[in-house]
Amino acid sequence: MKFLLIGIFIVFFLLLIVAIYKISELKSVNYNQPEFLADKKILTIYFSNNGNTKCVAQNINNIIGGDIKEIELVENYPKNIFAMSNLTRKQMKDGYLPKIKDVDISNYDIIFIGSPVWNFSISLPVKTFLNNNNFDNKILIPFFTYSGGANQNKIVKEIENITGVNSIKRPLFMFENGIILTKEQIIKWLNNI
Repeated sequence: MKFLLIGIFIVFFLLLIVAIYKISELKSVNYNQPEFLADKKILTIYFSNNGNTKCVAQNINNIIGGDIKEIELVENYPKNIFAMSNLTRKQMKDGYLPKIKDVDISNYDIIFIGSPVWNFSISLPVKTFLNNNNFDNKILIPFFTYSGGANQNKIVKEIENITGVNSIKRPLFMFENGIILTKEQIIKWLNNI
C-alpha cells in the first residue's frame, strides 16, 4: 500500500511538472497577424449555449479585432441540459433548423464562425446561419468547442456542403476543459492558419 501511494504521488508530481511546462510554453506565444487578415473587414460570429464558445469568440476578437456578433435565436432552447439535448437530437433527426435573428454579413471579407459541437455536428443555430447567408467571396474560418466527440473532417465537410465554400481555413477545435488556456491556444492557431 505504501509503494502504491508513493507511485501515485510520483505520477501526480510528473503530470504537474508537464502541465506547468505546457502552460509556460503557451504563455510565451506571440501573435503575428497572418497576411490574409491585413486590411480586411473581419466579423467574429458565434452561437454559444453555455458560454464556452462565447469565451473563445471574445478571445479571437480581442486578438484580431473587427466586429463581434452573437447568433440569436428567435425562440430559446430549454435551460435544462437533458431537455435541450433531447430536443436538439430530435430536431437534427428531423432536419429542423431553428429560426434566428437576421445578421448582415455583406460588408465583411473574413468571417470567423464559432459553434459548439452537438452530436458530432455543427450546432443547429449555426447551421441556420450558414443556410441563410451568401458566402461568395468570403473567407470562412470556423472554430468549435466540444465536450464529447468531434469528427473534424465531417464538420468541415458540412460547412462546405452548406455554404458552397471550398476554401475554408484550418478550423480550431477546443475541448471545453481546455478553455482556460484559450488565448494562448488561439494565438498559436492564428499563427498557423
